[in-house]
Amino acid sequence: MKQRLSLQNIIGMSFMTFALFLGAGNLIFPPLAGQLAGTQVWLAAAGFLITGVGLPLLAVIMVSRVGGRFNDISRELPRSLIVLMGCCIYTIVVPIYGAPRTGLVAYEIGVIPFLKEPDAISRLIYSITFFGISWYLSLYPGKLLESVGKIITPALILLLIILGIAPIISPLGEAGEPMNDYAGNAFVRGFLEGYMTMDALAALLFSIVIITNLKSHGITSPNALVRHSIITGCIAACGLALVYLSLFNLGTTSRDIIQHPQNGGQILSAYVSNLFGHYGNVLLATVVSLACLTTSIGLITAASEYFCELSKKLNYKVLVAVISISCMMFANLGLNQIIELFIPVLLILYPVCIALILLGLIRDLMPNPQLVYRATLFVTFLLSLVDASKGLNHPLADELLEPFKALPGHDFNLSWVIPFVITIALTCLAGRFTRSPSPAHEDQA
Repeated sequence: MKQRLSLQNIIGMSFMTFALFLGAGNLIFPPLAGQLAGTQVWLAAAGFLITGVGLPLLAVIMVSRVGGRFNDISRELPRSLIVLMGCCIYTIVVPIYGAPRTGLVAYEIGVIPFLKEPDAISRLIYSITFFGISWYLSLYPGKLLESVGKIITPALILLLIILGIAPIISPLGEAGEPMNDYAGNAFVRGFLEGYMTMDALAALLFSIVIITNLKSHGITSPNALVRHSIITGCIAACGLALVYLSLFNLGTTSRDIIQHPQNGGQILSAYVSNLFGHYGNVLLATVVSLACLTTSIGLITAASEYFCELSKKLNYKVLVAVISISCMMFANLGLNQIIELFIPVLLILYPVCIALILLGLIRDLMPNPQLVYRATLFVTFLLSLVDASKGLNHPLADELLEPFKALPGHDFNLSWVIPFVITIALTCLAGRFTRSPSPAHEDQA
């Protein structure tokens, strides 16, 4: 008997997936990139869509194919390394950076415009409220389809449609000349800007939430899980792409409204305020709060489920509470400070994440998957460290990094790309003459 979701549940799952991904970074980075790209906006948007839409979609498909759990993604690695990598990614992306950023963006864009004198106390009160709601809605992950996919997301989509159409009907400016690095490398800059959304990393986390919800609605066979993951993922990806393109368009026509903004949130606030006045601020506050809330819920849920899988001694509800409290604490840092602080971390994590996604998709074609995975991930991690270390400005670091400057893409923090491809090719060739042993931990992962 074929397992199928009803059309209503497919739409609900797609809405839920869309809402999980549409969070803080998705709203604040495209407008700034669009303003800086100017007349090169669509070239920058094309690069952004690769890392901001394409990779997350591939990640959802890949995770559903390998079993729906994070530890299944890299089972060719030693068990201890898999656990360490998973713990690092989940800890950094959820309680330390990703989820706290959702609260910060919601506060700065959705609350500050209505306060006469925003201060640390108001931010603390808001973060307690925001992550209190996130905590409550994260307690029942199997019901996310009802609470997010069928209730919150339709309202969010309606508001985004208004926000996306307005700059087309009533533009407030024209695109200017490209600025900074966008002048000569708009596509590459857009590609790297997509890192900042963290959607590819989030996809590895959210896939667990998606699979959990599919199973709670009777979809349990591997083929059915993959099929429904592809359907819901593609619908959500189309929605994300439309949102990004509309925000890029908004940003590229915003120079007459606000010049030299510190982040895209300021562009959004200024644009909507000029276009709609006070009602525009209310509209934007609602959009941002809903978008950030759904992402926060998804991140907290995914992290709690992952750590519960590692040990049966851990209690899901306790973990949700602990992670929510941690998010609240880190959310009381400034938005610009937390973004700057974690740029080097993203330069390390993102290439490894991209490598995991692409390797997972071609795993069945590898003669010796263990050899390919271990060698490729090692090379990718090493060169991502090189890219992340360029800002140290220390004589010893400069001397050690000097040989790597000859690598293609070094100036754009893409030193890992060519070695990544070469390592896959060489290890696949070598794998024809070696046999891949079954990982000892495969049944335990």
